[in-house]
Formats: sequence, structure tokens, C-alpha cells
Amino acid sequence: MDYEIAYSEEEHGYRVQMNYEFSVIADWISEHLTGREDIQKVLQCIRFAEDKEEISRFTQGNFDIVIQQSGVSVSRKVDMSDARDEIVAMFDNQSDFYQTSEEGIQAECGLEDLTGIIENWHDVVQ
Repeated sequence: MDYEIAYSEEEHGYRVQMNYEFSVIADWISEHLTGREDIQKVLQCIRFAEDKEEISRFTQGNFDIVIQQSGVSVSRKVDMSDARDEIVAMFDNQSDFYQTSEEGIQAECGLEDLTGIIENWHDVVQ
């Protein structure tokens, strides 16, 4: 998995950058794994998943994270309730023509890939 840790002028801090298909993982790491305790918690969940086949589920902000032996799944919840009325209005009376989805965005990767990214991220933020 290709990634880059770079300084963002817009954010005034470092961020993980990844391909579009894995961008939700990069956003989660950049936004919520900013402290030593958070990073250690995730690394511990990874070790438990590898060694004891435990499944860890937790939420950070609008991200739902599941860490298990087969890998990690990160989902970003999307609230389309505000936009729904505007979108429906664009189609006049055809309210069933366009349906908004709140499923969000999801990405998955292996535990080994996630461990490498988080360890490099830890070196940058510390």
C-alpha cells in the first residue's frame, strides 16, 4: 500500500496521504491518532487481533473502526439529512428519483500494512 506522510499547508500539520481507495484510512489516522495513547491503543488492538484473534470495534469522531485478524476496516459515516431536501428539490416533484445514502465511505487493509503506517506516523508526530 502506497502512502506518504507530508506537511499540509492547509491543515498546518502533518497528514497521511494515500490513494483515493484508502483515503478514509489516511483521514482517520491523521485526524484521530495524534497522541501517543491513541496510537498505542490501536497497536495493542492489532497485536490482540494477530495473537488472540480478538475483534476490536470502536468509534472515533465519525469513523467506525473494526480491527480483526483478517485486517482493519475503517468506515466514515456521512450525514446526508441536510442535503437530502436540497437534492430532492432539484428534481421538483420527483422525490423518488434521487435517494441520498448515508452508508458512508469504507476502506480495508491488512494488519501488517496498518502497523507499518502507524509506526511511521508515530515517528513523525512524536
